[in-house]
Amino acid sequence: MTAQRTPAILRLTLTLALATAAAPAAAATETDRGVPGSVQPNAPAALRPGVHLSWVRGDGAGVCPDAAVIEAEVSERLGGNPFVRAPTQFIEAIVTQRSEGFQVNIAMRGADGKLMGSRALTSSPGDCRSIATAAALTIAILIDPDALARAPKPPPPPPPGPPPEAARSGLPPGRVSAIAGAGWGLVPGVAPGVGLAATLDVEAPVAIGIATVFVPESRTPAPDDGFAFGLTYAEVVGCFVPIGPRAQTPRLRLELCAGATFGLLHAVVFSGTTTDDPGQRWTFAAAELTRVIIPIVQGLVVEIALEATQPLPRHAFFVVGRPAGMDTVFTQPVSTLAGWAGVGVVWK
Repeated sequence: MTAQRTPAILRLTLTLALATAAAPAAAATETDRGVPGSVQPNAPAALRPGVHLSWVRGDGAGVCPDAAVIEAEVSERLGGNPFVRAPTQFIEAIVTQRSEGFQVNIAMRGADGKLMGSRALTSSPGDCRSIATAAALTIAILIDPDALARAPKPPPPPPPGPPPEAARSGLPPGRVSAIAGAGWGLVPGVAPGVGLAATLDVEAPVAIGIATVFVPESRTPAPDDGFAFGLTYAEVVGCFVPIGPRAQTPRLRLELCAGATFGLLHAVVFSGTTTDDPGQRWTFAAAELTRVIIPIVQGLVVEIALEATQPLPRHAFFVVGRPAGMDTVFTQPVSTLAGWAGVGVVWK
């Protein structure tokens, strides 16, 4: 019974229905002849007849699956491999490509060469995979009519993949620290200072640091102790992190940083009448900073830093009317030094 060309899904349904209906009745037609007793559908897989399959890819069908693929699909449908036992049944399937699509002609013969059944399948132009699957099912039904009732075993589930990473917030790893220390050259003599610093890890081993620092007024030494100078500045540095490249690390972290500071240097004059705003100067400086971060408990660290800055340009403050060489009250040095310590909170 040659199937007319129909859509692939409808044609496959019709073919399987015909195969299922014809097999139990052992009806004999020109294209589907059955020999009573040749197939034992209820026999265990190991006791069923052995089968030899000849799967031939004809003109234009080189893209179709090979015989090994068809045998594997048939064996999956039957629940056992009939192709490994000594054959008493022989199946020949020829797949070809025509202008209207792929065509498969299947014939099954007994050991005596007598035709036991045949099928003809066609498909519309496209992928050969669909008609190859239909051919494998048809061959399985020719071998055992009950094969249609047995669904193939589902494929094993894929191995579990790595657990998904926890959702990250938009803020990169980093820390915030409250710092305090003292410096020489920022203002006259050695003066204390306090500040707030933050560090963000951009991409290991690179980090960016920002800070704001306040150094209160410090008086000049006698005999010019009627003056005081204070400093407020912000700092931006880029850091190389050779040890402990992440902000939250169980071990020591070392940061080598360089950048710049900018702020205001202000002066106060103490006389008969205190003048608290005799002048302010913008100040800029190159900065070099070495920091060591030591974890103490979960999420808390101790931060120790040593910093040097070079004012650009250097400011000098004079008293008008004094003799040359005695009129200078305070001049910024070529380089300043400061030491800082603090406690920080890290995240991530």
